Amino acid sequence: MADRQHGKITISALACKDCGAPMYPDMPKGGMSCAYCGHFVPFAPTDEDFTPRITFRHQALETVGGFLKLGHVAIMDKEALNPPPSAEQKIRRMRLDEKIRACDADALDAINDEAYIDMNCPHCGKKLTANLTDNIFTCPYCGQKFGDYDQLSTGDFDATLIVGRKYNFYGKCLPFHLHREEATQAVASLRRRYADDFADDNIEARAKEELIAAYVPVQLADYRWKMQVKSERGTFWFYQECLNWTWTRTLMFDAYLLDELAPWDYSELSILKPAYLEGNVRLFASQNIGEWQRTIPNYILQKKTPARLKAAFGLEQCEPLQVSRDLRKHKFAFLLLPIYFLDCKKDAGENDKQIRVMVNGQTGKAAALILENGKDDLFRAIEPATSYVFAKGGERTILSPPMPVKYIKSPFLHERMDIEDAFEKNSGGFFAKLFG
Repeated sequence: MADRQHGKITISALACKDCGAPMYPDMPKGGMSCAYCGHFVPFAPTDEDFTPRITFRHQALETVGGFLKLGHVAIMDKEALNPPPSAEQKIRRMRLDEKIRACDADALDAINDEAYIDMNCPHCGKKLTANLTDNIFTCPYCGQKFGDYDQLSTGDFDATLIVGRKYNFYGKCLPFHLHREEATQAVASLRRRYADDFADDNIEARAKEELIAAYVPVQLADYRWKMQVKSERGTFWFYQECLNWTWTRTLMFDAYLLDELAPWDYSELSILKPAYLEGNVRLFASQNIGEWQRTIPNYILQKKTPARLKAAFGLEQCEPLQVSRDLRKHKFAFLLLPIYFLDCKKDAGENDKQIRVMVNGQTGKAAALILENGKDDLFRAIEPATSYVFAKGGERTILSPPMPVKYIKSPFLHERMDIEDAFEKNSGGFFAKLFG
């Protein structure tokens, strides 16, 4: 392995052996592609190549005699009604570098290493300076790409740059489609759309300097729930489901903000080869977050439900009363999501207004989280200017509309209702409270 710490590396131009043109990394195909003659060279094999493929385990919604059978969401989960602990809000208000420092100080030091090496471009010969934390360098004069020969030939990667325990680092990923400049434009579009919300924070200007690319660890699962809600128009039950929901495996990034970036397209799933990543992409391993992992789905549901019901039915005040949920995990469904992230201002205090932005590195969807002491969280999101085309018939995130339901009879049979007919006239008996 090259001694990158002291700038002792052997560089190699990524040139096509057939026609001599530049070759570029192609993560979905798993190799280097020549845009001129089509020549393809596979990436060097690594342990990640032997990661088992995801087995999607969808379960069809069962109907019996025209009624929905909702036995999978029959048992009430009272803990879902408990608010998140105060520690959660404290973690959410910490800057990313603070959380990395507490988790893996060595990784933060490696990420922030500003060591450079002076070299001559192996293609055009001009002098340039390259950051040693980058894997693949691009010559600003001729556009040719080159990198550390030892890494390019073996696929080895400096594991110090991975935040967290290296054996918890996932091998599967969704590739980036957006370049950093495009993600910065998405942040600018978000600011223009909601100018009043960002009046005291020029996120567009900050994004040009501070926006980072990152891979976030998640687990895929089908998330389905039935909830009783109290609103200004009455109390009712509804059923909803999210297929291929991204269950975050880290507290480094805000789980609610990450949830805003859906949908994701899993037909593009590929094996991540860190040694061939272009630019500075921060890599995060899965965290052992214990009890948090079990409760995160509940907190997501509590926070997202009012906005979803307002969009669907025009309800202004929604208070979840009871909820039952079903999480059906897919097999071997651990992967990394590509995002761009803009943290809050460096001088923002714990009690100050804080604004964070995420951009879906696959589709270009942008979302912002505004945290203000004493007020509810505010989320703002926009779709990309050029719509991402999802693969036909491929796996993707699917969120159903909320469907009002009423319990009819055993076993767990429910009737679909119009919202006006779903409001309860009285509290009902024991079984009505249990089964909805």
